[in-house]
Amino acid sequence: MFFYKSKKKNTAKAQKNAEATVHPAQDRNNTQNEKVSNVSEGLEIIGSLITTGKLRFDGVMKGTIEADSLIVGESGFIDGKLKANDAVILGQVKGSVTGKKVRLAATSKIHGDTYHEVIAIEDGATYEGSIKRITGS
Repeated sequence: MFFYKSKKKNTAKAQKNAEATVHPAQDRNNTQNEKVSNVSEGLEIIGSLITTGKLRFDGVMKGTIEADSLIVGESGFIDGKLKANDAVILGQVKGSVTGKKVRLAATSKIHGDTYHEVIAIEDGATYEGSIKRITGS
């Protein structure tokens, strides 16, 4: 009824399976592109927020945000600097925005300078500041 398997076989089999399995932390490039970190409405951060992945920000920030991809939601307010390869602004920013691709949605309110390679400004966006094109390296 019950069969006993030797520990040597189980250990060898477990080791072989462990070698074939990739831990999510070891495979950051594939999993990071699929996940989005969220900062929800009602959260206030004072300081710096830095990520190499995607970030959706709906809270209040006094400081600096750096991300590969950044979405500032309609309820998001940033008093400071933003830097992202791909930035979509739906909310409010008081400070500079730097990015390769910057999109200012109709609901956005920007009070500061924008440095970009590519920019899109939708009808209805409020903008007070300068817009300067930077070249990619």
